[in-house]
Amino acid sequence: MDEKIVVHFENDGTPMKVQSFSREEGIAFDKPKDASPLNIAFGLQSLLPGRLDPVRLRHDWRNREFGLDATVEDGSWVLSGFNGDREGLPFGVYDITVEVESYTFRNSGQRVVLKQGKQVEISLNAQPDARRIQLQDNFDAATATLLGKSAVDGQPVAQWLASGTPREARKACLLNILTKLAAPPMPGARKSLTSRFEGLHFAEVDRIYGAASPALKTDLDGFVAKKGWVFEGRPTASIHQKVVRDALKRFKTDLAGKKLEDFSLSSYRQGGRNSLQVVVAEPKFEHPAVYADLDIDLGNPLWNLDGFIVHLGELIDSGRTDHFSLHEKLNKGDTEDFVFYQIV
Repeated sequence: MDEKIVVHFENDGTPMKVQSFSREEGIAFDKPKDASPLNIAFGLQSLLPGRLDPVRLRHDWRNREFGLDATVEDGSWVLSGFNGDREGLPFGVYDITVEVESYTFRNSGQRVVLKQGKQVEISLNAQPDARRIQLQDNFDAATATLLGKSAVDGQPVAQWLASGTPREARKACLLNILTKLAAPPMPGARKSLTSRFEGLHFAEVDRIYGAASPALKTDLDGFVAKKGWVFEGRPTASIHQKVVRDALKRFKTDLAGKKLEDFSLSSYRQGGRNSLQVVVAEPKFEHPAVYADLDIDLGNPLWNLDGFIVHLGELIDSGRTDHFSLHEKLNKGDTEDFVFYQIV
């Protein structure tokens, strides 16, 4: 009993200490620092699956689900029996896979032998990404204006893009979404969505946040009426609530006294492949702006899981958000003239 799996992370041989982890937010490392925690998933396959059945029955788990506790101890990620169940991670032989959003590990899949009453330690070594962003100096007037009004990580966006501090994956994400905003949002549309935004203030490897005119929602409703976009209603994934939490912290004066429930969330998805998703956080009170969560659907449901559920019986899909790969797809068709960088 009390068996544990201890996961250490390294980036090209340099330790990456886990600073925090939560089921809702994800995992954060001490370096390189990101704007917010990253999504993480864990795959577990027992070579002696019969030993897991009593645990599943005890917790009444269905559909091949299997829960674990995940905590941070001395900079490592530690997995153990669910809800303190001392026999919740039976000893035995396991094939495991760990995936962290926007990282590629040389040894993400490993076989471990977990001995009775012991813990097993593994180290995951992230491959350094040699790809770099090189701007093409071809911003259209509306995009250039928006960038001039935007700041990320406390820096003007132009300075942020030129800096070596943020990971290149974050830059690629921001620039790809700017491409989708600048390109025609649907056939027959005369204006882009860029001019509706008053400023961008957050960029991560998978999404950006911005403040926009309330007319943004009017435009999106019009696209839905013309069958070019789909109205998805209130988004179910809890990650989309972060746009409101971020705004409440960032714009404390303008939003003083307001809470999450003072905003209404509406999700819109662009038609076609590699579609832009816009989640609009609309204040239920008089306010000159709405707040938007923007991401591009890469067809990967892995990161939409709520909570921490171990995939049992099969290893997780290794696909992940890769905005560098998306760059190649945007360099064609209606978006081709609005790609603002090269990969070197």
